Amino acid sequence: MKTSYLSSALILFVLYIFASCGVYRSKPATKESFDDLENAILVQNPNPNFPMPKIPANITDEQGKAIYLSKYYWDEFPFEDTTLINKTDITEQGFVDYIHVLNYIPFKHARRSIKYLFVKAQTNPSMYTHIASLFEKYYYNADSPFRNEELYIPVLETILASDILPEKDYEKYDFQQEMIHKNRIGSKATDFVYTLQNKDRKKMHAIKSNYVILFFSTPECSKCVAVADEIHNSEVLADVSSLNSFSRTMLCVLNIYPESNVSLWRQSLAAMPQKYWIHGYDNDMILTNKRVYDLKALPTIYLLDKNKRIILKDTSLEEIESFFLSKR
Repeated sequence: MKTSYLSSALILFVLYIFASCGVYRSKPATKESFDDLENAILVQNPNPNFPMPKIPANITDEQGKAIYLSKYYWDEFPFEDTTLINKTDITEQGFVDYIHVLNYIPFKHARRSIKYLFVKAQTNPSMYTHIASLFEKYYYNADSPFRNEELYIPVLETILASDILPEKDYEKYDFQQEMIHKNRIGSKATDFVYTLQNKDRKKMHAIKSNYVILFFSTPECSKCVAVADEIHNSEVLADVSSLNSFSRTMLCVLNIYPESNVSLWRQSLAAMPQKYWIHGYDNDMILTNKRVYDLKALPTIYLLDKNKRIILKDTSLEEIESFFLSKR
């Protein structure tokens, strides 16, 4: 798509969010309200091309406005008009505005709103399929800055329970549902065996560290190399690592190579960070062959606590830094 994900009115909002809170990804909808923002999305900057519901004057609190919008957002949208599928300034832009609203309401309201949207859309199979594809694009695709697996779960539950989509789509969404339920935030990360350069074999759960950055990467991936360098040079993470001692490890990075070219991996190690980093590879290719982790794009990063419970999934350096800054 040649058009931007966001209209100019929303770009400033997104920049503000990214600067102050980080990208919302792979976690339930935040409980923050619009009161925390300088500009309330859609309340002050509505999309002129989208038929927005009018918020009653007696709803004065900002989160109440957001909840109201989530309930009635799609009521005036003409789902029967299939020409709107290709009008990104109306349908897709309206959808992007909608998922911003969902970020600022409790999860139960967001889940209910998503299911109601599909009830409205089921009158037109083509539009229903298009709405499902937009959720996939923004909530599931690896390169989406709005990725949110927790809110994508009710999407998958709804569309897999329907009989509206083309048959080929059900296999795809069924696979996504299987993968998305693996290693969810708050669950214990699946253990696995990795092999060190000296061929010693270790279990991930055996690592003794208050926090572990689980970093899946390959030397062929230029972004992997760049992100590894950014993690290594992060002042925030350096402060956390400075608490490491002979008797306690506060933070370490477990860098796992999940592919088969071990000789290339060995050659790359000299250029990789070493202090507080553990470098290993998946000798038996279990991670890939059994799809133990959802590695749809590399690098893939998790933040684990000392019990190997997942704090952040498929995350970024910025989110990890924000987590540690919040602990200060």
